[in-house]
Amino acid sequence: MPRFPGHSEDRGAANGFSQSEDDRGSSRRGLNGRRDGNSDRDSLSDADYDRLMEYPDDVDYYSLLGLSRTPPPSDADIRSAYRSLTLSFHPDKQPAHLREAAKQQFEQIREAYETLIDPKKRTVYDLLGAEGVRREWSAGGAMGKGGAAEKQQVGVKALNPEEFRRWFLDTMKARERKVLDSLVQSKGSISLAIDATSMISADEEEDYVYIQLPTLRPSSYAIGYSFRTPLPSFKELLGKVEETENGTEESENDNDPSKQAIQSEVTFSASVGGKLQNPMREAKFMYPDGTEEVKRVAMPLIMIAQNISLGASINHGFRNVASTKGLFGKLPLSFLEGADASVTGLLLPFPTVEAVVAKAIAPFPGTKPLIFTFRTGFFRSIFQSLPVFGLQVTRELDVGRTVYCSWSSGTLNWPAFIQELLSPIVDLGVSLDDVLSRPTQMSKVEIGYISAPRGSRTTEEEDEEDEDDIDVPVTRKCEVGAAESWQIQVDASPQGGGLSVVYGRNLFSYKGEEKLRSEWSTEGYHPISQDHAARPVRLEIQSTVGVDLSLGWHISGTRQVSDFTRMGLGVGVQANKGLVMSVSWNRLGQKIKLPIAICPLPLVSTEIAALAVILPWATYCGFEFGVIRPRERKRRRLALAKRQRQLEKQIAKRRAESQQAIDLMSEQVLRRQAREEENGGLVITKAEYGYYPPRNKKNSTGESKVIDVTIPVAALVDHGQLIIPREVIKFQIIGFYDPAPLRPKKLKIWYRFGGKEHLVEAGDSEGVTCPMRSHLI
Repeated sequence: MPRFPGHSEDRGAANGFSQSEDDRGSSRRGLNGRRDGNSDRDSLSDADYDRLMEYPDDVDYYSLLGLSRTPPPSDADIRSAYRSLTLSFHPDKQPAHLREAAKQQFEQIREAYETLIDPKKRTVYDLLGAEGVRREWSAGGAMGKGGAAEKQQVGVKALNPEEFRRWFLDTMKARERKVLDSLVQSKGSISLAIDATSMISADEEEDYVYIQLPTLRPSSYAIGYSFRTPLPSFKELLGKVEETENGTEESENDNDPSKQAIQSEVTFSASVGGKLQNPMREAKFMYPDGTEEVKRVAMPLIMIAQNISLGASINHGFRNVASTKGLFGKLPLSFLEGADASVTGLLLPFPTVEAVVAKAIAPFPGTKPLIFTFRTGFFRSIFQSLPVFGLQVTRELDVGRTVYCSWSSGTLNWPAFIQELLSPIVDLGVSLDDVLSRPTQMSKVEIGYISAPRGSRTTEEEDEEDEDDIDVPVTRKCEVGAAESWQIQVDASPQGGGLSVVYGRNLFSYKGEEKLRSEWSTEGYHPISQDHAARPVRLEIQSTVGVDLSLGWHISGTRQVSDFTRMGLGVGVQANKGLVMSVSWNRLGQKIKLPIAICPLPLVSTEIAALAVILPWATYCGFEFGVIRPRERKRRRLALAKRQRQLEKQIAKRRAESQQAIDLMSEQVLRRQAREEENGGLVITKAEYGYYPPRNKKNSTGESKVIDVTIPVAALVDHGQLIIPREVIKFQIIGFYDPAPLRPKKLKIWYRFGGKEHLVEAGDSEGVTCPMRSHLI
């Protein structure tokens, strides 16, 4: 008696497989056809361009064996598919003229089987593909000779699939972190201020403003450099190692990626800054006629160093403190569990030490934590003034919404009665030289609100990232859309106070999916696909209002010009320099900044400020839309044409391989179909796969391109059923090939079951289950 796997009359139910959650599977399914089959091939959208450039060249092992990714196939399913294909493609079972072709097909099938039947290899294949499996099992890979698995003596081979997945993700995250650290191990900055105020002059009597070619004079400079390195532990310094159970010597943290990620680091930094001056000197000139003249002559440029700093900071994250033995396992030091700390010391311009401790504390279970950051430091001698204290409390209201409040005590001298009490023993007075050389910090209170794009950081925050940040995670998300951000801050001190507002957003960008700066997370692997759209310009507008209602502003725009490089242009008003235009360059922590003073403060007016903003903006827009984008469109057209030619050349090769596979499996498949016919089972009478043009001639994109896949489809029939999961890339099934790359294709199957004729049609993103009553003709 024929049996049907389902009784639904709805074809959607017949093909109703659950959508795969695997990133690679879903991305590959999107390559087989367009969302809009009526679009013109000569005017490809961004999605079409991505599908064309990411068209798969490697064989998908699941599709090769006819298996579904979701739910994962069992070992029995994999072995059954392998045995079925072995009957058709084993070289020993083929005639002499087909053995070479059978050998090639069989090697590919065996490689797919050996990869999917091994839980560890299958885990890596699902993340990185076939090339990733070969790389990680070769020398230097995680599982190869000299890799992380070999170094870890407590066996990776004994881990179950879930444990191995976690271990592999931790290993890949540690490897990625090491690569990122090597790129930004050092940071340098150069700032050269240029005085071009001679460009604008004014005639007060006639009320005219004149613009002329300026005389550029360097006025000040600032140079800074820092680098960080892991801080060795006392065990490493003393050469102490521990013996494992099997007698091998091994460092405690060598094989734990999580511990390596929070290893203590030390950062060394140095900076110098000051003025650049051309000193004048009087010189006497004698002429041939005997006359003399005294003139002032400019001497060579000299550098005056005013701000010099030299110091180092140590950063450490306290993890698993409460479980350790010794001093840190007891109160109050056990309270440091989960905290991050840093200690910074300066030798120049005067000895200074500052300590920072940050810890997140949830006031009530289930609520968002408050982040307390405590700062203290000695900026003067302990015998002359009290240490400076500071406390900041931060709380996240929502994703990307944060409020904070901070307080700093400022520099405070010892109370008078303590000075009188200890003056016979220790001189607590402050010398005049010390007062003049060491700046006095004022007490200050700040309250602020930050609204950032969800899961992202602004370009300015990335550029000006504080080197004192502790344990900054590698994985952060960056939105491609407008990514609007707000920051409002109110501050007050004995010197005054003010209100500052910062607004930022992306311009010339499109609404796109979020992208990860880190490719590895605890969930899996998220490769960063190449962004083919025009890069956005990050606009930042900052405005400040003082207690005396004085207004200051600054407008800046930055744009990514290559993978790791950004350039920017800013215009603003500074109290001591007037109207300033700045040009910046940033690459992997190396910064160059050129602030150019173009107008003295007394001459700054609304018209001059508007002109300083509009002219650079109009120039950039002309360059962006007149040069950059046309050049990018031309590059894309050339890349598309080249890729299309490559795909067209592959059609003939794929056709020949498909025909060889059909010749190899024909005899075995025909015998199986004959048995199905005798038992009244499922018999594939005809199957076609390819591009069928729409009936509407206006929307047609060419003639039909269809291939006969009767034998390959019949080879998939198992125990009277045909199941093709929706995740399977149909043109990678053995015996198939893609006759019309990137065009929407259909699979049509005519079959006989129970003496009745049936027909089913399925697109590239649809699954097939036969027999079904809904297919009855």
